[in-house]
Amino acid sequence: MKLLTLLVVICWCFLRGQAMHLTRPRPKPLDSPVTWNDLYMMTEHAQHEDKDHETRLLPVFSEVMLNEEDTCCINTMILDYYLKHVLHADEHIEKYPQIRFVRSDLHRVAQVLKPHCSYSAEHPQVTEYKERYSAFEPTSRTLARNKAVGETIILFHYLYVSCSARM
Repeated sequence: MKLLTLLVVICWCFLRGQAMHLTRPRPKPLDSPVTWNDLYMMTEHAQHEDKDHETRLLPVFSEVMLNEEDTCCINTMILDYYLKHVLHADEHIEKYPQIRFVRSDLHRVAQVLKPHCSYSAEHPQVTEYKERYSAFEPTSRTLARNKAVGETIILFHYLYVSCSARM
């Protein structure tokens, strides 16, 4: 009987540990076709204006990396930086009419996910993104912002995949 009780406790602990990542809520905008459409329209416009196709600001995450537990938080911290430094100004509204809706949806995603991230924005991948953006920005603030806006759909895809509940 003691062995059975011990086995039940071990199984419960194991299942509880495996299910901890399921407690992170999934933000509704990640599954919204309206958000995806607005993102697509905004980023397509930015990508058409981008002449530097060799430079990429966002880090590349493989499918394996996207399925790692901490990748959601890494992408959430990059999203936070986006909201504060790339998509923050209303000067983009004439150039990208969908930016208000996209910014609002991305802000909702960040609000839901940030409280579940236990570490600061000093993760090496986040630092790498900040450095790339900052290095590109002195050349031309407009070009740097345009490139980042064009990559927003990649970041959203990363959030969509990495912030899914896993079994």
